[in-house]
Amino acid sequence: MISILVFLIGLIIGSFMNVCIYRIPLRESIVTESSHCPVCKTHIKWYDLVPLFSYLLLKGKCRVCKTKISSRYPLVEFANGAGWFLLYLIFGLKPMFFVLCVILSIFMVIAFIDNDRKKSNLYSK
Repeated sequence: MISILVFLIGLIIGSFMNVCIYRIPLRESIVTESSHCPVCKTHIKWYDLVPLFSYLLLKGKCRVCKTKISSRYPLVEFANGAGWFLLYLIFGLKPMFFVLCVILSIFMVIAFIDNDRKKSNLYSK
């Protein structure tokens, strides 16, 4: 039962990681601004923010403008949830588990931001 809870918490943190990956390079707040569609700017309702499930339910599109949502969002959520789950299986609920979960999540955010920067050639500017 705890392993399922760890996976779900990993999904939720993965959802927040997506916010960080998108907003940090744009120098936008990751705390004060509510989630919105980057195309139509519509505020996203709480029931459309459920990790993985909302993406599947909405078929990967914005509820309002029907713009395609990148498959990276559920990928990051799932990868983080699965990573936390695996770390739990290896370490249990020991202090090392919590430390490694934080490190994994931070490194994933850094890796995705770095990948985006390389794709957009921001390093050459």
